[in-house]
Amino acid sequence: MVMESARRALSDLEMIPDNARVLVAVSGGIDSIVLLDVLERLSSERSFDLIVGTVDHGLRGKDSARDAKFVQEVADSYGLPFAQVCLTPEDIEYHRSHGREGSARHARLSALTTLADQVGATRIALGHSLDDHAETILYRLARGTGPTGLRGIAPVRLPFIRPLIRVSRNQIHAYAIAQSLTWREDATNADPSFARNRIRHHIMPEFRAINPRITDALARNANLLADLDEATAYLMNDTVSGLIIDTNTENLSLSRDRLRRLSAPILRLALREGVRRARGDLDGITFAHIDALRMLVTGPQAHAEQSLPGMHVRLQGDAVTLLQESPDVPPAWRLDVDTGETQLPEGDRLLTLEIAPIADVDLDSIRSDPWAEAADADCITPPMQLRTRQAGDRFSPLGLGKEIKLKDFLMNERTAYFNRDRIPLLCDSRRVIWVVGIRLSDTVKLSERTQQVLVMKMKGVR
Repeated sequence: MVMESARRALSDLEMIPDNARVLVAVSGGIDSIVLLDVLERLSSERSFDLIVGTVDHGLRGKDSARDAKFVQEVADSYGLPFAQVCLTPEDIEYHRSHGREGSARHARLSALTTLADQVGATRIALGHSLDDHAETILYRLARGTGPTGLRGIAPVRLPFIRPLIRVSRNQIHAYAIAQSLTWREDATNADPSFARNRIRHHIMPEFRAINPRITDALARNANLLADLDEATAYLMNDTVSGLIIDTNTENLSLSRDRLRRLSAPILRLALREGVRRARGDLDGITFAHIDALRMLVTGPQAHAEQSLPGMHVRLQGDAVTLLQESPDVPPAWRLDVDTGETQLPEGDRLLTLEIAPIADVDLDSIRSDPWAEAADADCITPPMQLRTRQAGDRFSPLGLGKEIKLKDFLMNERTAYFNRDRIPLLCDSRRVIWVVGIRLSDTVKLSERTQQVLVMKMKGVR
């Protein structure tokens, strides 16, 4: 039964192409040991090569090292190459947005992907069973997921494949006994502090009392929801494409105005599909996340930010931008400056200041360069500083003839809200004299009385 089910899964779902190299993820537990045995038997008839890989999470002290040694011995008994990767606490912390259980799982999958690249494997086989599939559905249901989450574990999400996804845990155990296989028991599988263990040991038995074939029933429901989810994505494709105002490899921007014209249910579906496109999947994204994003889009704020698992959302004017990573908050900085060159803290930018007689200055060249300005040197009160904006800043824009809040000036100039803290300000001891790259202060403009000119240029701007 196990062999035939795996054989059909490989064939029906085209899991492994001919002559492929497959990294079999083996933890030492019964599921992965059976997976290895099954694939080793099928490898010759289907013409693929195997490499045994294991991830040492380092979470169980010496037991983790013993598990890795056991897996290596198993690989040796099959005459198969063995590869290992060890996770650090930093590796797991990197995926902390996925929660306590999810962070270790995502770190493991990331490590396996790296390991597969190193050994030239194009597929990574995982030992998830039909019971894992059912328990995942219930786990996600409890957390409030939508149709995508209720699809459970995908049999194929390249490079990952799950040949045993149609096989029950009881069948796996029977196979292991029949083939005289040995495995290691993971004590954490009985730890009730893990939600999945509580589902396995407490919830599933209650469901089986109602329906002895509950895993099959949940799998059928998952298949129906998969069809519904695929149909919804297909029907929403044109809608979402019509909402996009900008896209690149790192983020996706949707029109807020167009989103707000949609009814609440369609808006949620559009946002959900937008998140899927920007993030690559919807793992960890619940109805609550999408509805919070809907309220952000339809709310009164002109500018706002919101974090979702594995991504960040930025609201700015008409743009709802879905970013793959949370943007860095630029630190405030301040530099004393004088004539000559000054290196800015961010990037390769240089500020150059030079004082020259007005007759020696090429004013036409300066006026044609947005990153250059000329000021009346006699109107400037040293010392000068270059800094980022701070609360209470005011500015007298050239041509306006009066002082206004710097905040209002930047808003009127339509500068990107979340970039305003990065704009350098050249100041003398009393005021802002140049909002670099945008406008000179009216208080230091050239006049008929100007004799000495402060020439200001920003270099290295991209």
